[in-house]
Formats: sequence, C-alpha cells, structure tokens
Amino acid sequence: MIKVGIVEDNEKTRERLKERLKIAEDIEIVLIAANGETVLEQLERLSGEERPDVILMDIVLPGMNGIETTILVKENYPDLQVVMQTVFEDEDRIFNSIRAGASGYLLKDIPLDDYIDAIHHIHDGGAPITPSIAGKLLDHMRTDGKKNEDSPDPMEFNLTDREFEILELIVEDLTDHGIADELHISPHTVRTHIKNIYKKLHVHSRASAVRFALRNNLFS
Repeated sequence: MIKVGIVEDNEKTRERLKERLKIAEDIEIVLIAANGETVLEQLERLSGEERPDVILMDIVLPGMNGIETTILVKENYPDLQVVMQTVFEDEDRIFNSIRAGASGYLLKDIPLDDYIDAIHHIHDGGAPITPSIAGKLLDHMRTDGKKNEDSPDPMEFNLTDREFEILELIVEDLTDHGIADELHISPHTVRTHIKNIYKKLHVHSRASAVRFALRNNLFS
C-alpha cells in the first residue's frame, strides 16, 4: 500500500483529488492539509510508519508556498517524496521546485490514470514529470550545459566509478530494481550508492540529481 498526502488550499480541488485517488486499491490517503504549516504539524504528529510515502504538493499555498514547504519537508523527512502540482508551466517554478528537493512536477489537469501512474512511478524510484514540462526542463538544461566549454570530471565531485555508472542510469530513468538488474547488484546496494551520490552532489532527490548531471554536462 502506498501512503499518500495531499496538500491543496482549494477545498473543492482537494476533495476531488481525494475522491479520484480512492479508485486505486493500493493507494491510501493518510494526510490532507490546506497549507504548509499544517502539513508540517501533521507530519510531526505521525509516527514513521504512519507518514505518507508520497506528498502531492500544491505549489501555490497561503503563507508558506509549496516550494518553501517542500524545503522544510525534505530537511526533516529526506526519504519522503514530494510531487509538485500546479496549473503553471513556469520555468522558474519548475527549477525552484527541483532545487527544493521535489521529485516530480505535474500539471493538475492531467488524467487520473496519469496521476496514479505518477504516484507508482515515484514510489518505485522514478521522477514523474508531465511531458510538456519535461521538455522545457531538458531544453533548458541542455542549453545551460552548452555554455560550459569544459565538461567537469565526475572525479571533481568525488564520485566513484560505480556511483557515476548509477548516476547515468538514474538519468536514463531506471528504477532501483532496474539499476540492480543492469549492474547485477542488489537493490539495497543500489540504494546505498544513491544515498552516497546525493550526499556528494548535495541533492535530495532523483530529479535534482538528474538536473545536476544535465546542468554540469556529465554525460555529453
């Protein structure tokens, strides 16, 4: 069962999403909040087993916005995955969300099946991004990478050969199990390497690791 939290200030939108997700038999809504302050309070009250695996975070919230809330959520609960929800395709919001530690970025008007697929994808170690947004993100990163005349050596970031291998497979969007199969190692070993990659690159999610790799032109 995948435990999910919904953070949305619009009551009708919040209830509609809650009702829509009830269709999925393996998704359980364990947290609902209308603002950033409330979600942080609820997370503090819940035990580790009760906390959500994935939070669907509205980017525009009263008080602390979704990006600011995500920063605090990831600081206190680094294993909790956050997917930003928005009606905007604003590049600054996309990049700031990923810098904050969000693992995905979805438009609110996508079909229900895509929402459910995104939740499964992120729970399995992926980084769901609405295709139109992914295109903007990758185009920007590639353009940004071309500005760097010299591609940095992965050794500058103290990555081992194995970590560099795994980072490349993360960029290719393989899950932990997919990486394990590809490299003939256990998923547990993969997760250990990924944690080390995050620490060395100072990132908090697969999406931000991908962004880092593309921005620094590591796989040109």
